[in-house]
Amino acid sequence: MKNLRLKNVNKLIVGNLNVNSIANKINDLRILVHSKIDILVITETKLDSSFSSSEFLIDGFHKPYRMDRNKHGGGILLYVNTDILSKQINKHTFSMDIEGIFVEINLRKCKWLILGTYHPPSQPDTHYFENISCALDIYTQHYDKFLLIGDFNAKDSEPCMSDFLYRHNCKNLVKDNTCFKNLENPSCIDLYLTNSPNSFQNTFAISTGLSDFHKMVLTVLKVKVEKTKNQKLVYRDFKHYDENCFRNDLALKLKKPSLTCKSFEKDFLEVFEKHAPKKTKYVRANQVPYMTKTLRKAIMKRSRLQSIFFTNKSYQNMLNYKKQRNFCSRLNK
Repeated sequence: MKNLRLKNVNKLIVGNLNVNSIANKINDLRILVHSKIDILVITETKLDSSFSSSEFLIDGFHKPYRMDRNKHGGGILLYVNTDILSKQINKHTFSMDIEGIFVEINLRKCKWLILGTYHPPSQPDTHYFENISCALDIYTQHYDKFLLIGDFNAKDSEPCMSDFLYRHNCKNLVKDNTCFKNLENPSCIDLYLTNSPNSFQNTFAISTGLSDFHKMVLTVLKVKVEKTKNQKLVYRDFKHYDENCFRNDLALKLKKPSLTCKSFEKDFLEVFEKHAPKKTKYVRANQVPYMTKTLRKAIMKRSRLQSIFFTNKSYQNMLNYKKQRNFCSRLNK
């Protein structure tokens, strides 16, 4: 993933993973996707309303678009990079048993329709694909290009899937096997379906260790995404500020027989600059509001210990990494 990002610095990278319950895997997911993916669809989150969205924030992404089911299966989280304009659209309402989130992303002068979806294996293919088709018939009147992402639990060679692809003039980008529940007969069911296949490149699947049976599928959208510039902040440094010293110095400065507003302002700011100097700092555009210096340093240390553990998987290195990982989790909460 790191090499993919280095080769496609300004291009949009899309990820798709059936995580099979995200509640205890969110910290590992944050490490995995940090600065490497721009759009991420997570299926089978197994979340319900008892979980807050704030528990699943990832640095560099907007608050995730979310659709829950329950702990027994299903559920979707769809993440979009903070550099990309996006919004959820609800011009069509699925029946209660269909899991899908439609999101519009705005890339330069081009708008894409993104669908994050999960098709439960127990649900009839005909019923699922008919509902998705009805939704696409409505949305494609307003969007020229679409990308459907998720675990479809169907191969593109199966009759219902083939009919769906033909009806909407779209194509599956994924050729690698993605699901290894049956090791003797793996399948390709975590798919990218689009009516603009030439807009994508480098589609492949990788093992992440986050899912029991599924690989993460990655693809690259061949369009440059303009990164939001860093914010320049000007502030007063009160680290060594002493109110009594400031008052005394100001009183001495203002001992003049006559004062104008302009001279008062000049004298006041001159003393104030001495006790609380003006400073400038740059803040990353995608910095989350809760990021502090302590948390940032803790995350850097966690990443360093993780690299050491991956290089030398000794018991002590594992303990050091887990201890720092748990410390970061407490700080984050």
